[in-house]
Amino acid sequence: MASTSAIRSVAVRPVRSARPAGWSTPRLTVLARPKAAGSAMPFTLLCTAIVVATLAALLYLNIQMSDTSYEINRLQIQSQRLTEEQQALMATDERLGTPQELERQARELGMVPVTDPAYIDLDTRTVLSDTVDAEAPAPPELAEVPAEQAVPPAQIYDQPQAYHGMGNEGA
Repeated sequence: MASTSAIRSVAVRPVRSARPAGWSTPRLTVLARPKAAGSAMPFTLLCTAIVVATLAALLYLNIQMSDTSYEINRLQIQSQRLTEEQQALMATDERLGTPQELERQARELGMVPVTDPAYIDLDTRTVLSDTVDAEAPAPPELAEVPAEQAVPPAQIYDQPQAYHGMGNEGA
């Protein structure tokens, strides 16, 4: 076996240096007892107030959401009712617009269907018909309209005219 020998070292003490001349040993003094911490009541009241305010805000928001939900539901029902009413009115309009219904309404007003159509020739002021009754009244005389009040006749587009462009640029 190998022998090992322990090496012992001598403990070295730090050397105290000499203090500077202006230094003195600190003096210990007795201080007054620190004031006791304040009561926990204000903090407790603050936390309670925050919790109560939060609950009140949640209750208010919940009530508002409930009211809004009822309003949305009411408006949806009203919209559905109005849509149904619109569809009913459109169906009634289509029914009243049929030729059979128009004929029925005309008969109620005292109108009769035309059996022998006649046409009026405005140039000759005569009634044109396949069968003209002898009792047919003569066409009414048209009053002469002064030239200042007369509406000019429509222009005939077959007649050439000067071209002034799309928006009459040259005019």
